[in-house]
Order: sequence, then C-alpha cells, then structure tokens
Amino acid sequence: MRRRSAAGTFILIVLSLSLLAAPLAQAATKSDLQAHEKAAADARAAAKAAEAAAAKLAIDIEALEVRMTAIEKDIAALADDIGAASLRTDKLQLEVDGLRGEVTLKQAEIDATQAECDSEEALLAARMQETYKQGDLFFLEMLLSSNDIEDLIARTALAQRVMTQNQENATQLKETRLSLDKVKSELNRTLEAVDTKRAEAKAEEDRLLGLRSQRKARLADQQAAENEKSALFASNKKEAARLRALAEAEDAESAKIARELYGTGSGYYSGVMAWPVPGYFRISSPFGPRICPFHGRENHSGIDIGRKADGTAIGGAAIVAAGGGTVLSAGWRGGYGYTVIINHGNGVTTLYAHQPAGGIKVSTGQRVSKGDRIGTVGSTGYSTGPHLHFEVRVNGTPVNPMKYVD
Repeated sequence: MRRRSAAGTFILIVLSLSLLAAPLAQAATKSDLQAHEKAAADARAAAKAAEAAAAKLAIDIEALEVRMTAIEKDIAALADDIGAASLRTDKLQLEVDGLRGEVTLKQAEIDATQAECDSEEALLAARMQETYKQGDLFFLEMLLSSNDIEDLIARTALAQRVMTQNQENATQLKETRLSLDKVKSELNRTLEAVDTKRAEAKAEEDRLLGLRSQRKARLADQQAAENEKSALFASNKKEAARLRALAEAEDAESAKIARELYGTGSGYYSGVMAWPVPGYFRISSPFGPRICPFHGRENHSGIDIGRKADGTAIGGAAIVAAGGGTVLSAGWRGGYGYTVIINHGNGVTTLYAHQPAGGIKVSTGQRVSKGDRIGTVGSTGYSTGPHLHFEVRVNGTPVNPMKYVD
C-alpha cells in the first residue's frame, strides 16, 4: 500500500508540474513580439516592392497603349492609301487590257491588208510575167484581133489602164499597211507606258500592303507585351494586397502580445522607432530640464536634432516617420512652427516641429509607414536655427524619445 501511495504521489507531482509548465510554454515573450513585428515589417517591405513594381508596370502599360494607338492610326491610314492604290492599279489594268485589245484588232487589220496586198502584188506580177513571156506576140495578137485602128487603140489603152490600176492598188495597199503599222506602233508605245504606270501602281500597292503587315505584326507584339505586363500588374497588386493583409494580421498579433506583456493602455509602441532624421544623430538639446532662449528655465518635452558634429547643416534634410500610423495634424502649430503629429495607436503619438513652409509632405488623415518621408528640417516657430524638435507622447504625456528610437 505504501508503494502505491508513493507512486500515486509521484504521478500527482508530475501532473501538477505539467499543468504549471503548460501556460509558461504557451505564454508570449518579447522574442515572439519581435518576431511578429519583424514579420509585419518584412511583409510591408515586400508589399511596397510589389506596389512599386506594379506602379512601374502601370507606366509601361500606359506607354504600350499609347504606342498601340499610334500604330492603329498608322494601320487605318495605310488602309486608305492601299484602297486608293488598288483603285489606281485596277483602273490602269483596265486601260492596259483595252489597249491590248486595240493592238490585237489593229494586228488583224494589218494581217488582212497584208494578205490583200500580197494577192494584188501576185496578180500584177503574174500579168507582167505573162506579158513579158509573150513579148511582141501579145501586141501582134491584139493587132490582128482588132477590127480596126480605133479598136486597137481602145484595146491598148484598156490593157494599159488595167496594168496601171493594179500598180495603184498595190501601192495603196502598201501605204495602208504602213499606216496600220504606224498606228500599231503608237498603240504599243502607249500600252508600254500605261503598263509601266500599272506596274508602278501595283508596286506601290504591294509596298503599302507590306507596311501594313509590318504594322500589324508590331501591333501584335505590343499587344502580347501589354497582356504579359497586365498579368504581372494584376499579380503584383494581388500579392501586395495579400502582404498588406499579412502585415495587418501580424500587427494584430503584435498588439495582442503587447497587451499580454504590458497591459492595455500602457502606451506601448509596437516596435523600435526609426530615427526621424537619417544621417543626423547629434542632439543639440536633450529631453528634460534646460534653459530655453525664449522661455528661460523649462522642462524640454522632446529632443532637438541639429547639424552634424562636423558642422554639416541639417536644414533641408528629410524627416521620416518614426513609426507607422495616421497623421493627426499637418500644419502651423504656434511656437512649434509647421508641425506634423502622427498617432501610432495604444496612446502613442510623435511630433515633428519647426518645418519650413512647404516642407510638409503629408496631410491630415493620411496613413504612413515607418520610414516614409513626412517632412523637411527647417526653422519656423520658436527656433534659433534649423533643427528638428522631436517628441514622443504616451497618453498625451511627453516621454524621453531616446527610450523609443533606435
């Protein structure tokens, strides 16, 4: 029985330790908080990169659309030019076809005239050959067959007229053939000139068609590039939205852990604040009691960041948001001069004073992220020279910024 009791006691102790250890193992730590804060910062940085890529793609897409519009106008203009060139080519082709028909008809006339001329010349040659063969017998036969001298004269005159008419007919046919040859030559010259013009018009039409094909191919390339960039743009925007949502989820988890670690309304700022003037780290007036050139002895509610130790002036330097949040105020604030105030949540606000006129880069209600530029170092309000007066307030009470900034 004693052994069983001891064993039972041991089991109870182990169970008790397990119950105690479980909440300790599950309790959030500062390391968990830092991990979620880093995850949120990384997500925001990645979201910014995706948004920047999307913005560049949007510019590229707009440029592509401008180029495509110009190409489409070129194609439309080429279509008009091609239509006019095609009409001119068709008109000249009809003219060429008509001239070729006329040449064919003239050639037929020439062939017919040539055949008639050949026939007439053959007949004349035959008669002359027959007369030559008969020689004096021809005239003797004509003399013997004549009734009297008058009949002989008449027959001789008739024979002479027939010979003369045959010669005249042959000459006339030759002249006609030569005239037709001349007309045909002129038609051929006209045909050649018109056909040359038609060929030139067709070449111009083909050139314009080639240009249009090139423009269409280029338009297709530009459209493909736009489609690709549009898909990338949509992908980047979607990824940026996802990362922003992830950052917000990590922020919520960080806030939850912060409440567990520090309690609600503690004024805890989720994360280490960024130095508000990158590159300028010399504090000319710290937080706490000091002698003010305007008010005498006072409690300085922030820190003044001034020129570098080597004397490099701070005027005009960029001011960045120490942390993410919403701009509560951006404008003139009495002795603070031109000032920006940012609400970071959990009762924490930051103030950036003495900026120059026109130096503020944000507006009231604007959401900013840690490291975003919000203004410019100046010397307005109660200020003896260019510097940044930087405050951190928790639930309205100024606290030492050096406990928050990195």
